[in-house]
Amino acid sequence: MKQKSILILMLMVLAFSFVNAQDLPPKHRGMHPVLKADGTVVDEAGKPLGSITNGKVCDVTGKVIGIIAKNGDVSAANGKGIVGVIQKDGSFKTKKGHVVTTDPDGVVKAAGKAVAKVETGYTEKAHGCALHCFFSSENEDAAEVDKNISQ
Repeated sequence: MKQKSILILMLMVLAFSFVNAQDLPPKHRGMHPVLKADGTVVDEAGKPLGSITNGKVCDVTGKVIGIIAKNGDVSAANGKGIVGVIQKDGSFKTKKGHVVTTDPDGVVKAAGKAVAKVETGYTEKAHGCALHCFFSSENEDAAEVDKNISQ
């Protein structure tokens, strides 16, 4: 009986370590995020993901996770790992060469696929690209961006 208890306890500890070792998606990412007119970011179900205001990209706790410079450079808040650059035409080009655009109606597209939305009242449509970069779970570079955020 004592051996069974020890075995069960060891199996539970092993199972617990496997569950905690999984790479869970960051809490600031969601499907089809929406940048609302007031700068808050929500997922398609309305769950808050963070915000973008005054060139600062923040997660839901208010921690700054990214910076949008006046010249269009977008980087992690710690300055590590340049994510990409907002181009003069308002599109966004990642360092891997992926291009993200924001249509005049606020639909953010990556490779022609709608991935996010910027509400009409939000003035900087070009921030839709940063919205995709930091908040969309559909971002091809998400793992790399999140690694740079956590450094």
